[in-house]
Parts: sequence; structure tokens; C-alpha cells
Amino acid sequence: MTVTPQNDTPSDKGPGDEGDGFRGVTNPSKGFDDGRKLWEWRTRYPDEAQGLIHKEACIAGGYLVVFLVLTFICAGFAGKSFQINVGISAFYNLDINLLAVFFTGALGGTTFSIKWLMHSVATGKWHVDRFYWRVFVPLVGGVYAVIVLNLLAGGLIGGGMQRENASAGTTCALAFLVGYFSDGVSGLLTNVANAVFGTVEKK
Repeated sequence: MTVTPQNDTPSDKGPGDEGDGFRGVTNPSKGFDDGRKLWEWRTRYPDEAQGLIHKEACIAGGYLVVFLVLTFICAGFAGKSFQINVGISAFYNLDINLLAVFFTGALGGTTFSIKWLMHSVATGKWHVDRFYWRVFVPLVGGVYAVIVLNLLAGGLIGGGMQRENASAGTTCALAFLVGYFSDGVSGLLTNVANAVFGTVEKK
């Protein structure tokens, strides 16, 4: 039986992969069999690999809980700022909106990382070299969310959607999408940088 690759969007794939690899999607009667026979339930991964997979799953699960809680907390205080005394007469204004955007973007990146971990383990594509990618994608997603939404507010991309005109829910939804599709956002930021600063020719 041949394996039919899925028509995933580019941002739904990891670098160098050809889709999720689930069989039977084009024929619903076959279901998602992952290439296994009936009653074949034992894992195909050796003990060392299972330990590393469990480690990644714990890290991703921890990310999910932490970023979910922080997102709800910051979203609840959206629109407010706090002054932090950093000296005798120096204060720092902490913008809760930025924190909400970062944590929501990180939540989106975490969701994508967990999805890819599940798919790669189920289809035999998991390997240890992707460990750092899965660990840092959530953090990169948070950074990208802050940058992209500020570019939107500044009118450099997206036709100038002003942050004050968008509700907190809309802002968080956009931040989540940026974090979830952070791989694709890398190309967007490259295009923006080239448009603003010009391309750098190789010498």
C-alpha cells in the first residue's frame, strides 16, 4: 500500500518534511491508521527514544499551561499599564498589552509544536535533531507576535490596522495566528526588512 502525502499548507510543515504522512485521509473508510495493522498497539520506538519523546511532551505541556494562564491573566488586564519604580525618580511603564500579545503568540507556537510532535511521533518522522526546534518555536512565536502586531499598528503591513481600534480578543487572536504560523511569518518579516532597508547583495 502506498502512502499518500497530505496537502498541508507550507506553514503546517516542519523544515524538510513532506506533510503529516497520515494514510487514509483521501478514503475516510480507512481512517487514520498511521500505517499500522489491526491490533498492532506497541510502540516502534526504542526505550531511549521514548524517554526523549516523553521529555519533549512534558516541556510542551508545561509551556501550554504556563502560556495559557499568563495569556488569560494579561488579557484580563488588557488596556492597562503599571509603573514600576526602578530608581529614586525613575519609573518604567509596563504595557500589559505587549505581554498579552507575547504570551498569546507563544501559546500559538506551543500549539503548533504540540501538533507537530504528535504527528511526527505517530508517523515515524520524530527524530532528536528537531528537539531544539520544538522547544524554541513557542518563544519565537511570542517574539514574532509582538513584532508583527506592532508593524500592523504602524501601517507597514496590513493596511495600517490601528491597535486601539481592535478589541483585545481580536488582538489576541491575531497574535495566536502569528505564533502558530511563525515559520511562514519568517518570510514575511524578511520581505518587510527588504522593503524598508533594501536587499543586501552578496559580495
